[in-house]
Amino acid sequence: MMRAMFVGLILCFASVGESREKGGGWHETDSPHFAVIYELAWLPAGFIMNLERMHSRLRMDLGWLSPWMGKERIKLYLYKTTRSYLAGEFEPPTWSNGLALFASRSVAVPDQADRKVLLRVISHESTHLLFEGYWHEASKVPPPAWINEGLAMMEENDTPEHPERSPWFQSMVLAKPESFLPMQRFFALSPTKDLDNKAAIGDWYIQAYSMVYFLYHEYQSLQFKNFCMHLREGRSLERCLWLAYRYNGLDSLEKDWRHWLGRTDMHAKVRRALADASHEESFSEGSKDSFAPSQFTPMKGFKSLRE
Repeated sequence: MMRAMFVGLILCFASVGESREKGGGWHETDSPHFAVIYELAWLPAGFIMNLERMHSRLRMDLGWLSPWMGKERIKLYLYKTTRSYLAGEFEPPTWSNGLALFASRSVAVPDQADRKVLLRVISHESTHLLFEGYWHEASKVPPPAWINEGLAMMEENDTPEHPERSPWFQSMVLAKPESFLPMQRFFALSPTKDLDNKAAIGDWYIQAYSMVYFLYHEYQSLQFKNFCMHLREGRSLERCLWLAYRYNGLDSLEKDWRHWLGRTDMHAKVRRALADASHEESFSEGSKDSFAPSQFTPMKGFKSLRE
């Protein structure tokens, strides 16, 4: 079995095409699931392989959203700088770090010095691409912001088997319970329209991530799929929660969700992950003895990619 998977990976990456000039300093390289159009002189080392790994994860989690993703390539426009990205043909908002265009199945991003950050942005925007495409196949109204953003944040994590390593997961677990809104108010808000305080906006995004993570991972993935399907068909939130999860109202959902947030095992995993990260950083800097668990504080300052 492992040999077959290894051979499959070899065949997969052997099919990557040669770089082609597109004029104006742009090049194009095709992989099995991406057409990468880039302004750089060459792609970062291992970039295509990491893209394909990301695609495999997205397809496993979200293949039900977009059956086409196994057959058609996502167009990825990789700009050399933020300046050229903002001045590019897609005219993105000045605050954005990436853009998803579901109608053309395209994602546009500027390059990042930290390539792990770059891949997280691409994963985030690709999730928007898949979810918004799915939603607009059957609905003319915009998708719920909390699902759209929460799902995209959840898919940023490149090690889903270790959610405690994700900054969003860590922020969720370490957040003060009172920072989260009551469900009635949370679901009624749009962060960009109804909130103008950065701290409140940050709390809203962490809560969106948390709600999606809870509904997706604490239940069967089929239930989350059915929940989104019922919402897309125009049913009320309360009705969809009943049909997919048998929650009888938002109060019932909130009670279970807050109880889940307080689980001691999640807190223990996050603190171990933070301890490991702090130890590795200290060791790499030659200050192995400087590690102190008391330095742990809830992470702050997250900025949404669509804020």
